[in-house]
Amino acid sequence: MRRLFIALAFIVALILQTTILPFLRIGGVMPDLLLVLVIFTALFYGSLAGGVVGFVVGLTQDLIGGPDLGLGVLSIFLAGYLMGHLGRRVNKDHLLAIFFLVLVGSFLASAVYLLGQGLLDVASLNIRLFWRVAAIGALYNACLAVLLFNPLTRLFGGSVQSRVEIVQPGKMIYR
Repeated sequence: MRRLFIALAFIVALILQTTILPFLRIGGVMPDLLLVLVIFTALFYGSLAGGVVGFVVGLTQDLIGGPDLGLGVLSIFLAGYLMGHLGRRVNKDHLLAIFFLVLVGSFLASAVYLLGQGLLDVASLNIRLFWRVAAIGALYNACLAVLLFNPLTRLFGGSVQSRVEIVQPGKMIYR
């Protein structure tokens, strides 16, 4: 049942991403709710799930209207996969940890995408534009993750403590 709700959250996020969020631009950059959901998937379900979901979300975004087929796939896949690895080492119950992980993941995805555009000569590599877009986008997504922290944490599996079972003193099993 949880997977059904998560899939529904991605569908709602896709609808919001293509209809309402373009009107919420700051400095020409809009939030990427789908990327935030990919990062939450990676944090709560691991790097494999983060990579697979990132690949599917990136492909979907590229097919819907991405100008460069493949860059969205690569950037969101990498962000999901790497945040899944980092998520194993971080307590996901802390709001500040989620803020920084979404900040890093969003910056990484933007950096890969913008560098890919520069290498493909779709857009000239302008360092000021790169930093503005990547930094504002990452900060925007991290703030969005803070606002959605409680509902997304419940959706993706509750608190980490609720998924830990102490078997013997010093040994824990994660459910």
